Amino acid sequence: MNYLTRFRPLILALPLLLAGCQSTMQRIADCKVGDWAAIGHKDGVAGEPADYIERKEFCDDHADDKKPAAIGAEAQYTAGWAQGNWDLWSQLGQNDGGKGLQAQYEAHAASDEVRKHKTPLNRPAYDAGWAIGNSEYWKNQGKHAGTDGQPLATQKDAARARAAGMQLRFDEAAYTNGWQIGNRTFWQDAGYTDARNGTPDSEFRQRASAARSAGVQVQEEVYRAAWNAEIVNYWRNLGTQDAVSGKDFAMRSKEARAKGLKIFESEYRQAWEARLTDYWRQAGADDGYGKPFQLDDRIANAGRNGVFVIAATRELYTAAWDDQNAKYCVPENAFERGRANSGMAVDVCRVELRNQLKHAYVSGQDYEITAAKRQQAINDVNEISGRLSDLHHRLNRLEREIRSNLEAKDRVITDDTRKQDARREQERRDLSDYAQRLERQLDDARRWVERHDQQMQRLRREIY
Repeated sequence: MNYLTRFRPLILALPLLLAGCQSTMQRIADCKVGDWAAIGHKDGVAGEPADYIERKEFCDDHADDKKPAAIGAEAQYTAGWAQGNWDLWSQLGQNDGGKGLQAQYEAHAASDEVRKHKTPLNRPAYDAGWAIGNSEYWKNQGKHAGTDGQPLATQKDAARARAAGMQLRFDEAAYTNGWQIGNRTFWQDAGYTDARNGTPDSEFRQRASAARSAGVQVQEEVYRAAWNAEIVNYWRNLGTQDAVSGKDFAMRSKEARAKGLKIFESEYRQAWEARLTDYWRQAGADDGYGKPFQLDDRIANAGRNGVFVIAATRELYTAAWDDQNAKYCVPENAFERGRANSGMAVDVCRVELRNQLKHAYVSGQDYEITAAKRQQAINDVNEISGRLSDLHHRLNRLEREIRSNLEAKDRVITDDTRKQDARREQERRDLSDYAQRLERQLDDARRWVERHDQQMQRLRREIY
């Protein structure tokens, strides 16, 4: 049996052990607080039978201060447990009722979970919760119908018939309440949608007529409140769009009057102006970073590009261009662009800066060339170091063999052994000479790394 197989049961049980540890820690914390109503409520909600004696003994063993339970603790625990047990069964009922299910009390009472915990049963709590959930279910059904603009009477009759077919209690009051909420949402959405699309609020008359014909309640004040709130945003959005699409207020106001749409000139113009402010500021920023000052060309082509020139255009563009140009025309940027070999438009910078920027750009290029040489020198150091290490291992092994042969007492000296010793000694001298040459090469490579380091530091330092 391998290690993993041997301990697999413990691994699988670990989450349960951790959960039990956490539960114990929480129980100890509850003991320290000493709120016996809360302790009882937790036991009730967890489906545990009421057991004040066991809980008290546990707290007596684990509480740090070892203080006895307060007077009336048992009564508090019992009351808390009763409420917790009620909440448990009520929630089960509410969940079932909220899903549009018939009461499932018997199934819950016979469940494995209830049997395992020996949970005390509580049918009144379940029935009360189920009634709440059932009402919520029909409220939601009514709300959906109302939001979809469907008439109350016919939809309510259909819901009642559906409930009868399911042998499910139908809550007419809850359905009607939900429908009223949904109907309000329907008219809010209608007002909002019309205003967002620039549809005049006179459209309400047609909507109201169609609704009445279908038997749907009309809420004019809700529609008009939503329409009035959104029509302002319609004009703001229109101003924002038109500023960069070649349209202006004169065109839009003519269209609005033609279809009887309320006009919000101030909001339109504010949004229109704000969009153009952003446009000219961004144009200056885009041009300022490495491009020439081309405001006059932009102004000349504004109509073709669908944008407008405003009073602050020159000021906005120039300020943004100057700011970005100042960031572009610095030695650090020229140096980094030289390193990346990405080009540098030195001509857009001030005359007195150009020579320094050209020098910084070339220094960046030289820096990268030197960096490549430095990396090659580092590679040489690593390669020679590896060869030297292997050579020392061979030399050490050979010297051990020579010493071993010389120190062997029973070794017979013959012409063959003398020749063998001579060959080993020659090999040792050759390896030693080769090791010395490699050490000199290694010193040279390390010096080149140092020289390149110094060169790179000088190139970076001398861009100013």
